[in-house]
Amino acid sequence: MPRHLRFVDAGADPGGADGRNGGQSGTGDTGDGDDVDWKARFEAERSHAREWEKRAKDNKAAADELQQLKESQMSEAQKAEARTAKLQKELDQLKAEKQASEWRAQVAGETGLPVDLIVGDSLESMQEHAKAIGEYVASKTGRQLPRVPDPGRQPNRAPSDLE
Repeated sequence: MPRHLRFVDAGADPGGADGRNGGQSGTGDTGDGDDVDWKARFEAERSHAREWEKRAKDNKAAADELQQLKESQMSEAQKAEARTAKLQKELDQLKAEKQASEWRAQVAGETGLPVDLIVGDSLESMQEHAKAIGEYVASKTGRQLPRVPDPGRQPNRAPSDLE
């Protein structure tokens, strides 16, 4: 049984009226005897795309101009208020990061895990996560994680190869 290639073209018969080849001949034409000027269609689509690109650029320019107009009409108090809100948001974010870092250090000191393995958004969740990691390590290796009393401290003496 011979296999036929079907060429998909949006401008041709959409269902294939003759049922053989999708309503199109295998030569690339539309079936009604007219040859398609593909270069002309490409150029038409290109010009259409350029038109929409120009409209988008014009809209962007208009939006930027509107934003500048709004900012120029704001009073100094409104500008200061907007700056203060932005800075307050940044400050709150930095405080939250600092608090999380302190909690991680605390949990790392309690459990002996590296700080970068501890995740969570509260002290309790970090402690639970560290406990789960410790239990997993104990179940896989049969031993507990080493207890490090103060992981940030330097040793009192240099390590020796004989120890």
